[in-house]
Amino acid sequence: MHSQTAVVVGRSRPTVGPASVTQGVYGARGNLELVACDRSDGLWVFWFNSDLASDPLETPDVPPGSWSDGLHFAAGHRYRDVCILQSTLGPDHLEVIALTENGDLQSWYWSPGPGFTRRTADVETGVVAFDAEHDDGRITVHLSLRDGSTLTRRSTGAAYPERSWERVDGEGIGGIGDRPTQARLAEAGVEDAEPGSARSARSTRNGGTTELVWRGSDGLVRHLGVPDSSS
Repeated sequence: MHSQTAVVVGRSRPTVGPASVTQGVYGARGNLELVACDRSDGLWVFWFNSDLASDPLETPDVPPGSWSDGLHFAAGHRYRDVCILQSTLGPDHLEVIALTENGDLQSWYWSPGPGFTRRTADVETGVVAFDAEHDDGRITVHLSLRDGSTLTRRSTGAAYPERSWERVDGEGIGGIGDRPTQARLAEAGVEDAEPGSARSARSTRNGGTTELVWRGSDGLVRHLGVPDSSS
């Protein structure tokens, strides 16, 4: 069955900006990973146990169908937007692209043991908005800059876990911040989503699910899984 609406981030951990969600590879069925910006300092990451009760239970502290407590990282910076991606490199490390309030777009990765590690090279400075996508270890980031220009940078991951970010010319960046997720929320009967806060990702759960995350008018980050229109 698909998920019921659940509060992921409550009042005890005030956050700002949109949250980001992706399907990970851990667990029997691929859990969900969600990252959000703390209102004052750093980032929070949460994960959803997608396994069924009949699957081998490897994490008894997070029952199937439930979200974990949050893990705080990246202290020392205040962020306003963030994106999490499941990588094929590492293998299966997580990638986080995070925008500070000063406009620095940082690159982080998660690996077992060390946890989240910030890379030496940032993606770009003077950033006001961005979108990021992953393809077989390659990350492409579309940027809107403070001076009004747009830019695309790409990292192949050739020197992984470090990354360099090369300019890519001749690629349109589409509409940064244009989230069709808002329409999907309306279709699901969600009417109190904070404008600009909705994000989505597709997962393989239950034969195909669109994972919706948004901030309600009460400031709490919520999650809802709805069947893919193609499933």
